[in-house]
Amino acid sequence: MSADSESHPQETGGQTAPAADLESPEASSGQAPDDAFDWVTPPFQPLRAIAAIALTACAFALYEFVLLNFWSSPAMGIHERIPWPALATLMLAMFLGLWALRIALGLWSPHAKLGFALLAFFACVVIGVGGARFAGYLMRGTLNPPFHLTLKVGDHFPAFSLADQTGVIHRGPAPPGVRATLIYIYRGDFCPYARHELAELNALAPELRRSGANVVAISADPIDRSKMLAGYLHSSIPLLSDEHETLLAPLGLVQRHRDGQPDSAIPAFFVIDSTGTVRWIFTSPYYRILPRASDLLGAVRQVTVSSAN
Repeated sequence: MSADSESHPQETGGQTAPAADLESPEASSGQAPDDAFDWVTPPFQPLRAIAAIALTACAFALYEFVLLNFWSSPAMGIHERIPWPALATLMLAMFLGLWALRIALGLWSPHAKLGFALLAFFACVVIGVGGARFAGYLMRGTLNPPFHLTLKVGDHFPAFSLADQTGVIHRGPAPPGVRATLIYIYRGDFCPYARHELAELNALAPELRRSGANVVAISADPIDRSKMLAGYLHSSIPLLSDEHETLLAPLGLVQRHRDGQPDSAIPAFFVIDSTGTVRWIFTSPYYRILPRASDLLGAVRQVTVSSAN
């Protein structure tokens, strides 16, 4: 073979291989290597992030407000069979939580999106589950057991002799020198609804006394618990103890518990005239539904005015 043939490019099958075939695929396709690209961090979007966290906080704050204040706030619907204000506030909290979740999912930063979206999501779960349990408790858990009240308007209220929180004996139903007596039978010191109603009665008591009416409250609590409740509420209303149910049982207002807990009273209100005759009665299937202060004041005034005439 001649020297000229050795200096020629490599031949394949008698043909010369093109130079382009000897280049890398990336070079032939015109693409740059992967390491030629730089990751660009997306902007944080602080306003959207602040909006997401603020809405999440507002949603959870509304939820906690309902749980903490329903027991002592008439504005939350404590006196209503269906407490629409409380339920509407819970629905508003859920709406704010979902709104916060939607805003969080719109963040461009993946890490910020994950963090804020998870926070809003967990808030929605807590509000949804907790709100549903709370609504179920209000509608089913606050039902009184079946009971039969043995008194009706026009009957004579049974006589009683019970000690109050200071040990003083009160005899009834109609003490001398008063034109009407308001008797509140409450569940016990453990009940938040009873504590709320006693606080309202304590505020209303001076006006009732100026009208010539007497106010007493009766429960199955022992005297020492009535004493602690009176101190907690700073109440001047006599809290009479019917621990042995000498009055509550004949009235049919005793709830007996199957789990060994002490008996409790079923809530009821009575307005009695100076002769001991029942003139007004309030009971409810739900122990959380109690009369407003204006209703009590109106019922007592009707009796005091008729007694004065």
